Amino acid sequence: MREYELIYVIQPDATPEREQEIHSRADEFIEGSGSARVLLRDDWGKRKLAYEIRKFQKGHYFQLNFLGEGSEISELERGLRLDPDVLRFLSVQVDDSVKDVEARISEAAEQAAELARRQEERARLEAEREQERARMEAERQAGLEKEDGGAPELAVSEDERPGVSEGKELAVGEDKGPAVGEDEKPAVSEDEKLEVSQGEKLAVAEDEKLEVDEDEK
Repeated sequence: MREYELIYVIQPDATPEREQEIHSRADEFIEGSGSARVLLRDDWGKRKLAYEIRKFQKGHYFQLNFLGEGSEISELERGLRLDPDVLRFLSVQVDDSVKDVEARISEAAEQAAELARRQEERARLEAEREQERARMEAERQAGLEKEDGGAPELAVSEDERPGVSEGKELAVGEDKGPAVGEDEKPAVSEDEKLEVSQGEKLAVAEDEKLEVDEDEK
């Protein structure tokens, strides 16, 4: 029995469900032959690629160790090559003859438990860092709002009040008032005054003229 190590890189935008699907298919390719056995899988996390692959700058790295005879390698690599979310993979033989298979399986189980513990610890620390970043951002936003507090209310009260109260009162009091009192009234009174005054003057002038003529006669 030989031991192999497979490193494969999944594109960074793949969901956890999609990643689990790839893991399960890889396990099926390995254990489908009957004699092969998956030992452990290590999550290396997302890392920067040495060069851009399919427009991706990063990839999610995984390491898979398994025991086999070698016949399952070609089918495993074919399945990974056809998967659109697998960017790269590499399989190597790390031990050409595992003499005590059960001991190696037991050792791999201990290694897997330790890897799982470390993974949980990393996840916990990352969650704490994320909470701390969120708290600091909330405090920063609260400080900015406190510095700018009251400004929007002053802007509304000082700018909108003249537009509603003083502006409208001026529009009604100064525009409509003169339109009725000064434009319409003079149009009637001046014309009538001219007609009355001219008529009276003519009437007086004619009367005086007649009186003078009669006196002279």
